Amino acid sequence: MTEGALEGVRIIDITQFQSGTVCTMTLAWLGAEVIKVERPKTGELNRYSNLEPGIDSYSFITCNANKKSVTLNVKTPEGKEILWKLLECADVFIENMAPGAIDRLGFDYDTVHERCPQIIYAQIKGFGLDGPWADFPAFDPIAQATGGSTSINGYPDGPPLQPGVDLADSGAGYMMALAITAALYRRKKTGVGQRIEVAMQDTVIAFIRGVWEQQLRNGKPASRVGNDMPLENVAPANMYPCKPGGKDDYVHIYTARSPGSKQFELLMKKIGRPDILEDPRFATPQSRYLYKDELDEIISAWTRQRTKIEAMEELCKEGIPAGANLNTEDITNDPYLRKRGIITEIHHPQRGSVFMPYHPMKMEGTVPAKSAPLLGEHNTEIYHDLLGLPEDYLDALTQKGVI
Repeated sequence: MTEGALEGVRIIDITQFQSGTVCTMTLAWLGAEVIKVERPKTGELNRYSNLEPGIDSYSFITCNANKKSVTLNVKTPEGKEILWKLLECADVFIENMAPGAIDRLGFDYDTVHERCPQIIYAQIKGFGLDGPWADFPAFDPIAQATGGSTSINGYPDGPPLQPGVDLADSGAGYMMALAITAALYRRKKTGVGQRIEVAMQDTVIAFIRGVWEQQLRNGKPASRVGNDMPLENVAPANMYPCKPGGKDDYVHIYTARSPGSKQFELLMKKIGRPDILEDPRFATPQSRYLYKDELDEIISAWTRQRTKIEAMEELCKEGIPAGANLNTEDITNDPYLRKRGIITEIHHPQRGSVFMPYHPMKMEGTVPAKSAPLLGEHNTEIYHDLLGLPEDYLDALTQKGVI
């Protein structure tokens, strides 16, 4: 069996939905033992959907691989005591409940730190815990709006748009995984844990740092630019239609405007239009941007004769940056991505074979993907084998709805 880089690290995970679960799944892929604590009978809120009651949702499966699941009602006295037993033999405790919920359960940082000083206490929230919005609820779209990503996404003459990627949720999860790894390293020096806070709003702000040049240069908000480059007026830089003309049949082409770049010249020669290089309208990067609509039509006439993969490969072989617009089906079925392991196959007891994204880290110390656990799948292993609780006691707790 492959030994993970975080082998021996035990994480008590009471997160739900995406931000916290992505964090703990990432740590599990690095070899940590992640014990996911869920409500008896129903599990975490993302486990089951209304469309298929009682069957693990695909959203849950793709965010909870390589974990162990136990059921526990932490609102009961017995449930609280069992959670304390778990924390006493753990390294990390992570939650992303609604603001104030963990405190009301009696597991606030000060209380946990006093009883379990070794614990790294990790919290993911929508907004900073010391700010005026600390008690506000937040989901990914809320954090994206308040973090600035929606303000720069869309076209100049249109409304702000939510990006199609969960920047706040997954982003906060990855940021927290990085912070926890650093805290584990620091604990080797100090001998004690610490509190870590990651706010989803803060994460989005950090992710859009690339557009801050506009704010700093002009003293005005960064603008929406559609498929244009946000920092410079660059042309060509757009999505170009390809055959057979489906909604995802596009290729993105970008030519650098840096001094000495030959990419535009190479592009015009490749598409059979070297005459454009003699046209004064397209003589400089600045002038090309002024006439970008005309230039886009010229390029589109060439791309429409090719599939998006053909266009990408032909251009890239000539040193011209281009990327096929791959959708989720394209990516899932890509033989190279499967061979590389970024798309991996797991076997779920209810769903059967599932192809899902794996981690992008190519390094020693990662472990093979395993299916997300069924609800309470590891109750016996954790409660009896790890904590040493008697079977008759566990049976009684089951009857009472504690586990």
